[in-house]
Amino acid sequence: KKTGNVFVEYQSRGKKSGIATSEADYYAFEIDNTYILISLEKLTKACRKYIGTGRDTLGGDSNTSKGILLPISELV
Repeated sequence: KKTGNVFVEYQSRGKKSGIATSEADYYAFEIDNTYILISLEKLTKACRKYIGTGRDTLGGDSNTSKGILLPISELV
């Protein structure tokens, strides 16, 4: 909530992970007691446009994961 973004992982330690390997139909985010449900298809589409931009960044434990800093506004 503080940054206005969620981190959506797609790679960890050089291997596909997160949304790149998920078999889920939907993802759920909890932000300040508000729950947002989004289909994996829509989440992936929202993230794709940020590949290779400043929002495509390292994160997670010891910055070993790659992901997209997706604006929360794009989840709704």
